[in-house]
Amino acid sequence: MDNTRMLLQVRTDCLITYNSTAYRLSLTDLQIHKMQLAIQEAKKTQYSGEFSVGAKKRIGRAIDLLVQISKPVYGVNEVTGKRQKHTLSFITLTVPGQRIISAKEGYELLLKHFIQWLRRTKKINSYVWKAEFQKRGQLHYHITTPSWIHYQEIKDKWNNLLRASHLLDEYFESHQHYNANSTDVHEVRNIDNLAAYLKKEFCKSIQNQKTVGKLWDCSINLKDNKYFTIEYSYNLLTKIYEDLKAGKMEKIELEQCNIYKPTDKKNIQNILDLKQITEYNEYLQHIRNYERVNNKKTKP
Repeated sequence: MDNTRMLLQVRTDCLITYNSTAYRLSLTDLQIHKMQLAIQEAKKTQYSGEFSVGAKKRIGRAIDLLVQISKPVYGVNEVTGKRQKHTLSFITLTVPGQRIISAKEGYELLLKHFIQWLRRTKKINSYVWKAEFQKRGQLHYHITTPSWIHYQEIKDKWNNLLRASHLLDEYFESHQHYNANSTDVHEVRNIDNLAAYLKKEFCKSIQNQKTVGKLWDCSINLKDNKYFTIEYSYNLLTKIYEDLKAGKMEKIELEQCNIYKPTDKKNIQNILDLKQITEYNEYLQHIRNYERVNNKKTKP
């Protein structure tokens, strides 16, 4: 019996079609062996400071899903006092002083507690974070989330964690206060391809160095869920080829899948019919409200 199915996967900026069984079957023995070696190597270097190809793929998926579930909201900017559109916040957390800390130290002393504060106090359940290093070798973090948090609250919490870890002692000796300019919060907006922009920002391997500890992670809802995938129907095929013929879509043929990208910046989900859009929206809501079952302790 032939169990082959054609599937269509929805990304933020494209559609991907592939054969449900052809992918594995099309791999050569050498390719399968390389995949197995890559998995073994990724396990060895998971907390070594190296940013592997597999890690880039996983962080790319987390960011893509984060952008898909992020619904624009409107609020008042605390600095300008003007009403503005909000989609995602991009938070940068730095460590002042000359004492250089590893990714492991930064996570245990600072970031773990900051993420717990975001989750428990601010009820934030969707985020991606990544550790990077400045030119002088000091650690800093980037966090992106759909939630809107007052910049002063972020600064106060981060400085309190720095102070408790004695990482503001040098700053206090020079300035006689602990209110260091250690954080930056800005909106990610007015960008045509938001997911591609964030992936580029989060996957800059050149900013990483050999260190001990986690380099990135994401919320459970982004970690446990996959891309929205449906069967590739005749109606979908017809719509896609109509767009291809009209020049509204371009096709990229790869060995194991086809990629369809819009050329007119339209919402890629517009290719779906009403039933599929309903299923897609229900899936996004499932990710927003997702909680891991039978998980007694969830790490940040």
